Amino acid sequence: MPIYMTAQYQVRPNKVERTKNNIRQLVEHVKGHELLTTIYIAQKEILNPSRFMHILRFEDENTLTVHQNSPASAQFVQTVYPETLKPVKFMEYNLVATKNQ
Repeated sequence: MPIYMTAQYQVRPNKVERTKNNIRQLVEHVKGHELLTTIYIAQKEILNPSRFMHILRFEDENTLTVHQNSPASAQFVQTVYPETLKPVKFMEYNLVATKNQ
């Protein structure tokens, strides 16, 4: 069963550009190595540009585990998490409806 998630966090304002670069590196890895991670959208809030939200869809639990254990995820955790003001907030969701089905 697919897993839908969000990850939300805020970084120090002087770390926004570095965070954006780290996000791009992570997403490039996902594109090339995680074919069953079918959605990975990273967004920066307009009104508060140091806040980010990622929207993710994993085909199954194994796909999520592969993502969590990837070297790119480890690098992201090492470089971005120390810059967050609070711990990253992860939420899982059940799909109710989508245009894509």
